[in-house]
Amino acid sequence: MNEIEIRVLDMSAVLKPSDAFALVLEELGGGFRKLALIIGKQEAQAIKMGQMSYTPPRPFTHDLMLSVMEKGGLVPVKGVIYEVKDGIYSSFLFVRCADETIFQADARTTDVISLSLRKKFPLYVYEDILEREQLRNISADGSTYCVSINTIDIDSLKKAMDEAVENEDYERASQLRDEIRKREKKEDKYK
Repeated sequence: MNEIEIRVLDMSAVLKPSDAFALVLEELGGGFRKLALIIGKQEAQAIKMGQMSYTPPRPFTHDLMLSVMEKGGLVPVKGVIYEVKDGIYSSFLFVRCADETIFQADARTTDVISLSLRKKFPLYVYEDILEREQLRNISADGSTYCVSINTIDIDSLKKAMDEAVENEDYERASQLRDEIRKREKKEDKYK
């Protein structure tokens, strides 16, 4: 798979539901593609601390993990987003051991991003994911865009459907209902 290097571009203010944020990642090297991840308040705080190079009075989890890795002779070398399904982004953290071997560990994408901001190792995404999930219809000033429905988790879809019904936007509500049913049918298939 072709890996495309990305970086954290921006993070939104609070979205609905009130504890959600949109984290925007941007392709490096002249490309203009961007990804949006919907993340929680705690994940947003950890990423913001990494962006600001803030050192808390006592170590947070990411700081603890990096400290343990360092003491054990482990060095994170890169993070790769390898999958997105039903709004959940999955990543690998690649780590070099003292004997120079490299292993990969499955990780939450927000954790890999938080570690990357603290340790300054590169982030990548597989090109097919970037192409499929990229933000579309970005306004000239960059303030408005459309995200792939795959970027949104099922609970957020249900909340958006309820809001659409409340606002009497029945066409939108039925589109969201159909997507929810499709995902729930898929989940039942694997049980």
